[in-house]
Amino acid sequence: MIEKVCLDLAKYAFHKLPTGGDEAFYKLLSQSTLHTYEQDGHLTSMVVDTHFNVYFQGQVVPMSGIGYVASYPEYRGNGGASKLITESLQVNYKNKTIFSYLAPFSYGFYGQFGYQYLFNQKEYEIAATDFPKGKQTDLLAKRLSFTQAKADLAIIHQLADNNGSLYRGEFEWDYYFSFKKQPHFAVFYEDALPKGYLIYDFSGMAFIIHEMIYLNEQAKDTVYRFVSSHAGAFEKIKYTAPDNTLLEQDMQEPSRAKISLLPDMMARIVNLSAFLERFPMKEAKQFTITDALLPENNLVFGEGEAVEMTISEFTKYVMRDVILREYF
Repeated sequence: MIEKVCLDLAKYAFHKLPTGGDEAFYKLLSQSTLHTYEQDGHLTSMVVDTHFNVYFQGQVVPMSGIGYVASYPEYRGNGGASKLITESLQVNYKNKTIFSYLAPFSYGFYGQFGYQYLFNQKEYEIAATDFPKGKQTDLLAKRLSFTQAKADLAIIHQLADNNGSLYRGEFEWDYYFSFKKQPHFAVFYEDALPKGYLIYDFSGMAFIIHEMIYLNEQAKDTVYRFVSSHAGAFEKIKYTAPDNTLLEQDMQEPSRAKISLLPDMMARIVNLSAFLERFPMKEAKQFTITDALLPENNLVFGEGEAVEMTISEFTKYVMRDVILREYF
């Protein structure tokens, strides 16, 4: 079975089990296209292309998530992985996929395929006693199982600022929180309506925030109060957040926190015509776009000042305000 052969390659190439184990890997493949390369009858390289959707400028559009780019060491340099990435982009172009995202092992390597570094993560490490305390509110906090929380998590996530982030359907919620990881969940209600949630975990004496979303100031206070109520049991709080997060502005002593901006994922426009159908350019510019990998994207459009860009540069231009909410 090709799935089992690819799982063996993933374990060898990355020197560890896939997060969530074998079942999580197989679950991922259920919504993916598997691209493989063989030499002398043996699997040498693979790429997993998972079919996602993302929010962009108020719409939900198709995105190709590239992952598990792997080769056995004795076959590295044979061009297998490069051929598979190119093959994936060509297939997605035909399918009118608008974006492709990936987490790079090398920004330079993926830059040659038109990918552009776009996303950052903001990492906080805070003494538990320094976390914002939050005001007392009338909102109700409920710790729930994933099954109990899922419907309300989805409501809150969909209402949040998600420009650039994953649209989470049934597959995404289940894969990330039933198969890949099993963290804790708290949902916060105002008059029985979900207004915020916290996805969190524990690691030794650290309280780990995976996701923290609130839809109004009262919900923010309630979430903060829930987190800070754990200060007596933990020494520090860690939070890997979207790069537009400003938690430090609510801290009494922000200078004591360790705050780092970490380079994260890359993206590229795959089918430029499909992008322009959904998001026509309104600037007074005439764009000339070149794409060395997908010449179908070599287009001229718009009126006004003449501007020449590669597909990578144009991707950065139109996606300059995106965020990535996902911690996984």
